[in-house]
Amino acid sequence: MKRLLSLLLVLLVCCHSAFAGQALPVTPMQRTLSGVIQQKMFKRGFAANDPRFGATIDLVSSGTASVAGATAAAVVAGAITAPAWVSVAVAAGVGVVVTAAVSLAINGVVDWLFSDNPTDSTPIIQKVKQQPVGKGLLAGGPYWQSSILGIYGSDAMSPIQTAVAINWPADVTSTYEIGTCTSTSNPTKTTCLITRINKSTGYKQTGYAAIGATYYPSGAPGTCQPGYVFRNSSCIPVPALNAAPQESKVSIQQAIDNLSSEERAKPLNPEIVAPLADKLWRDAAAQPGYSGVPYLANDPITSADVEAWRQANPQGWPSVSDFIAPQPVSNSPWKLPATPTATTQDPTIATSPSTNPAANNPQQNLGSDPGIGSPNLETTPTAQQILQPILDLLPDFRSFVMPSHQAACPKATFDAFGRSMTMDVHCKISEEQRAALQAVMVAVWGLAAAFIILRA
Repeated sequence: MKRLLSLLLVLLVCCHSAFAGQALPVTPMQRTLSGVIQQKMFKRGFAANDPRFGATIDLVSSGTASVAGATAAAVVAGAITAPAWVSVAVAAGVGVVVTAAVSLAINGVVDWLFSDNPTDSTPIIQKVKQQPVGKGLLAGGPYWQSSILGIYGSDAMSPIQTAVAINWPADVTSTYEIGTCTSTSNPTKTTCLITRINKSTGYKQTGYAAIGATYYPSGAPGTCQPGYVFRNSSCIPVPALNAAPQESKVSIQQAIDNLSSEERAKPLNPEIVAPLADKLWRDAAAQPGYSGVPYLANDPITSADVEAWRQANPQGWPSVSDFIAPQPVSNSPWKLPATPTATTQDPTIATSPSTNPAANNPQQNLGSDPGIGSPNLETTPTAQQILQPILDLLPDFRSFVMPSHQAACPKATFDAFGRSMTMDVHCKISEEQRAALQAVMVAVWGLAAAFIILRA
């Protein structure tokens, strides 16, 4: 009995794995790149039922897979080496388009400048900005106190950095930055050397001054939110020092290793997605036999286009981690989905629930050869047949003639002064103007007849 149960359990696990393998997940990067390209095609007036629409997505997918397969820039994940979207971006030559350092994440502290040479072994110039320090202070709890100015913070660097900015503010000649810091454990104390930088010459005077902070396990004088310190009975923000971002030229793997977990969890910057999507589409359109929607160099995919898609699809937006994570080949990671989200549906096409009008009708077996035959086309009508209904409108008008009749001008006769008088001057005048009167009356009676017929 135990063997039978074990065998049944194994079969269930195997079958579940087999069926699960058929449904390959679509990553946020795949959905986003497909959605952004489709949105651009919609904006240019192409409908989803246009054959070139789907061909564009398929050809971009094929081009992306070729770049991913050919690139030597790989990202290591444990014992497996696999390309990531960042290595595809480098191999596709995004550095040719992105000519300035771009923040990797929205509100990120790390800027990347991609090399314009896809074969460069160190293709990324990494610039780390001055990060805001301080995780928040809780009244009565643990705190750090600076050695000067009486500044309290939740960590050692927040009061030290605030004290440097207040005590040595930047002026027209110099700026100041925190140099080497050392710590001791009894009592817990951190001391940092201050570097003075001459703005005109660039000379750095290391060890210009020293400042420290000491840790106390309880008794914080106030409560402050993250990024703030306590001074003079109030919370003030930790100021940023006027120091240049730390810059280094590194490999893809080194650039990824230098990212903190906080930076990886942030949403990816649209200024990274836009040039990648645009470059992949442009490269696909440049291939011989391209049958997709034409690529327009004067209307590229911009960060504004990508931001519009991000606002409409906040749940599916990728993080920095999605951009740098290795992509297993078995997952078809470079295949862009045809319908990434419902919002990419062409708004010009009205949608309705799918129905089957013959659902309640019994099925009929027509046999192997029902003999239905091929459909016949109707005879194409001639121009005369097309215009005939118009020509046959109101046939009474076509045969209408004014009726002929005989009439005499009425003449008044009366007796006066023993004589019989006849008034016929008006008849003579009317006879002289016969032609003009006849034309006017024909028009009047014709209009009267037309109104009577049309009102009927």
